[in-house]
Amino acid sequence: MKTINDKKKQKNNRTVQHPLFGISIRNWIQLLEKNGGVDREYLNKAIFITLTSILTTPVRMLFKIKYISKINTTDISHPPVFIIGHWRSGTTYLHELLCQDPQFCYVSLWNTLLPDSFLILDPIKKFLSRFLPSERPMDAIKVDMDGPYEDEAALAVLYPWSFFHCLHFPKNAEEQYLKSIHFYDMTTKEKNQWKTTYQQFIKTMTFANHGKRLLSKNPPNTARITTLLELFPEANFIHIYRNPYTVYLSTKKMRKNVLNKLALQNVSVEELEKQVINNYIRLMDSYFKQQEQIQKNKLIEIKYEDLISNPIKQIKKIYSTLKLSGFEDALPKMEKYLEQQSGYKTNVYTIDEKIVHHVNKNWKFTIDHWRYTPPT
Repeated sequence: MKTINDKKKQKNNRTVQHPLFGISIRNWIQLLEKNGGVDREYLNKAIFITLTSILTTPVRMLFKIKYISKINTTDISHPPVFIIGHWRSGTTYLHELLCQDPQFCYVSLWNTLLPDSFLILDPIKKFLSRFLPSERPMDAIKVDMDGPYEDEAALAVLYPWSFFHCLHFPKNAEEQYLKSIHFYDMTTKEKNQWKTTYQQFIKTMTFANHGKRLLSKNPPNTARITTLLELFPEANFIHIYRNPYTVYLSTKKMRKNVLNKLALQNVSVEELEKQVINNYIRLMDSYFKQQEQIQKNKLIEIKYEDLISNPIKQIKKIYSTLKLSGFEDALPKMEKYLEQQSGYKTNVYTIDEKIVHHVNKNWKFTIDHWRYTPPT
């Protein structure tokens, strides 16, 4: 059985940096117990996480003393806007474009690394950035500590069930995926704790940004609509979708790249393929079943290819459908962002008949639903 193991992975294994460096020692011990520990070749990273977890304990305590009561009483007066969609469907591009609007606040990479202490450690942010890789593992984009990131990374630090733990502990990815995204086989106590943890993090971001409306990007939320509406009944949703053939190849590449950098356990190529196929089916099936719960004027669906073709037209459509103000004020910054991104080239994939047949066999329900054909 082949494992994901190459020179690039060996190089990353020699690098001790890991995004869980800000986790509490209690949560770290829970993770190790629930997921079967780490494999021997990743012990250096495990030691790094353990040491930094211990060293940051006083900071978390100070954070609670100074801020937790203020955070708990923070009122989320502006319902969040959730960008959802399967991984590699354009959620990041859409998120970064909409984040140019100053009416929104967003979760940054910095916020996700130290979600329960970043307000205390802001003065030494530059120093702590040394513990990060220079590029994002999924697409080689330069890491920006203050740039938009996804909420799930913060949940991975705060709670033992998160999709990111599928990447940290791939041997237990099935349980992590089903519990963290679909709440399958979760106890009532566990689910309530997840809701409390996520809501408190949203309140933390609201407090840190002086009451601004949160613009969230988090693919796992695609299957959590019912629960999100329990927490935020007036929330808005933007669902972006992309050609499933491209999503398949891009997701496989992304998962391999991410595992090379984040995994604390080994995983076989066969298991990775199984996860990519099954997780897409479960995520999109859940979305189709839950989307009717969202009020019509609070949900818009965007086709990735349309967004790339005419981004301003699609953004204007979002503001109009969701009745968001501020489009004209944000337009100059959005246009500037688009100009800066004009030289960026997306990955080009070779799609042969074997891949077409494989995707058709497994993901036909979305191909038919969105009327896609294989890219030429």
